[in-house]
Amino acid sequence: MDNRGKAIFSFMFNDDSNDEGHHHKVIQAIVHHTSLEYEVTKYGGSVVGREYKNRERENRHRNLMFDYFVEMPHFNSTDFRRWFRMRKELFYRILNDDVNHKPYFHQKEDGLGRQGLSSEQKLTVVFCMLG
Repeated sequence: MDNRGKAIFSFMFNDDSNDEGHHHKVIQAIVHHTSLEYEVTKYGGSVVGREYKNRERENRHRNLMFDYFVEMPHFNSTDFRRWFRMRKELFYRILNDDVNHKPYFHQKEDGLGRQGLSSEQKLTVVFCMLG
């Protein structure tokens, strides 16, 4: 029980008054306490006071694609194998299997309607965490 709950409890049971005014104050305190609890526990999106940081997901996706996955990538297959520790063909096989069978790897919109991480970005993160 938090401090507000303790205060209401002591106000309700430690006072010997039996008048209507006292009971009305107790009811108001309970209603007020319940509404405060609801406001604290409900989740409505971004946390108040936190700064939004633009992660530039779209630009990072574009860079990843130009670096490794386009027809003429910036880095060759040796660099790809060094970075991902596998051949590009195996990466694509894993990506296709995961996208087809696991909803986590589908690209979704975030809470503000912007595109989230791409499938390639998510799988890259998984491999970086494993490596």
